[in-house]
Amino acid sequence: MDIFAEVEIKIPVENRLAEAENRENTDANSGADEAVLKQNGTGGEHSSPFFAQKISAAPDPIRQKFYDMRGLAPDNPYAWNDARLFYKQAKFMENFTDDYENFAEFSMRYPCFQRMGYERLRTYFSWRTRARDGEFLPVGLSYIFLYVYENLMCIGKNDPAEVLAGLSALKNAYDFPVLDEYFPSWLKDFRVYYDLPFENESAPDELLEWNKNSSYDIEKSKFFLAENALMRQCFSAAVRGLSNLCESKKIRVRDLFIHSGNEEVPWLPFRRALFFPWLKQPDRTVSLSGGEMFFCRDNSWTTLYAAPYTFRKDLTAFIIKKTEAVARQKIDFKTKITADAASVFKANAALGALGITVAEIAHAIEKSVAEFFFEKNRVVVNVNHKNLARIREEAEDITDKLVVGDEFEIVGSAASDAEEVSNKPRDATKIPVPAPENNFAHSQTPARENNFAKSLSDVETEAVKMILAGGGVEKIKKFADEKNIMLEILVDVINEKAMDTIGDNVLELSDDLFFYDEYKNLFF
Repeated sequence: MDIFAEVEIKIPVENRLAEAENRENTDANSGADEAVLKQNGTGGEHSSPFFAQKISAAPDPIRQKFYDMRGLAPDNPYAWNDARLFYKQAKFMENFTDDYENFAEFSMRYPCFQRMGYERLRTYFSWRTRARDGEFLPVGLSYIFLYVYENLMCIGKNDPAEVLAGLSALKNAYDFPVLDEYFPSWLKDFRVYYDLPFENESAPDELLEWNKNSSYDIEKSKFFLAENALMRQCFSAAVRGLSNLCESKKIRVRDLFIHSGNEEVPWLPFRRALFFPWLKQPDRTVSLSGGEMFFCRDNSWTTLYAAPYTFRKDLTAFIIKKTEAVARQKIDFKTKITADAASVFKANAALGALGITVAEIAHAIEKSVAEFFFEKNRVVVNVNHKNLARIREEAEDITDKLVVGDEFEIVGSAASDAEEVSNKPRDATKIPVPAPENNFAHSQTPARENNFAKSLSDVETEAVKMILAGGGVEKIKKFADEKNIMLEILVDVINEKAMDTIGDNVLELSDDLFFYDEYKNLFF
């Protein structure tokens, strides 16, 4: 059965455009469209938004085709359903091709055929003809969105997978930032609506995907820059550990960041697009890896209600930073960082309702990253039994030869040769010389040095000077108390500014207070 035969298109036999016969204009653009065009300085095509115009007495089959397309609209414009009408008109014009030599500018919010004039329609269909062949000529966004709307309803192609590939090619052909805003969700909806697999897409960078929703930017970290691949592997291990923890609590990782229950709400795919749900759908449930779920029953779609928590960025930052802190410790990185559980205190109530705590999350990360390093550093010895048998045979053969008197001369000769070789002077040019250590402090640029120093307040600058002068914890704590600030907070603020400018901490507070030697010249 042809899935594209679900909606019956009824083309009126009579031409209902008699009132337009004596009109003088050739367009059918809305007043809103005209206002946009004037604002953009592109000019306009003056027309009525409701009825087609016909001024030429000479036969024009293309113009007549446009009249017939507009004739699909009801007589009462207030009864129009823009999405349904657009689908009917798109199906009517599905196989139409054109080769218009001129070009008409076009700007409209939610562009549609009914409100486009003759020149713009010809411009669009001429551009569409080439776009379907993979030739994407320079054109404005309104024409592009019009083409996308058609493709979202599989106008022109019967294979949704082929349409999806074409949409991806279109996206890559044009450098409009607004397309980056719409396309990710539209392509996801396309796979859900047309029941296409998701595994064909290349897996996103897990760490950087999380980093997009984090208040801590891992890409500025010196550890991430130095141990890029290792940090990614550690984070993947941490997410697996977090997933196992959530599974034991009978929740999903997504539930830590987004409040969602069992309440289902209506779902219409392709939000902010002109889309008519034309295809009759079988009952099914679609579950995505991120925890989203979609349900189709009786050709109607629903999804689970979801609302992001306000603390989600801080919790994401804590998870990333905790992973980095454990990884730094495991490889004995030159500087250390800490992930303060107090930074996500706002999450305690919501997490408590899920039966999980921040301490459990931290423990799961520590355990999973430790297990990763254990597996990574484990030495596996594989014994080749055939080689082992051969070695034994050779050993027995040598033993047999050693018990024969004449063989001792051969052994002695071999020993003499070995002694002669060992007495030769060593070639100094072949002695390996260790590579010089990279002094990280000297690799810093003056600009970044100045940025760190300039970012400190007067109090922070004075505190750093006291630390570098040898001031102990008690002295610095007394100074902080005089300034009405906790010592721990003072150290954290200085480290945060260092992280923002040079990508690493400069202070470590334990029983004593240390300023890392390799960063001392960044301040003076």
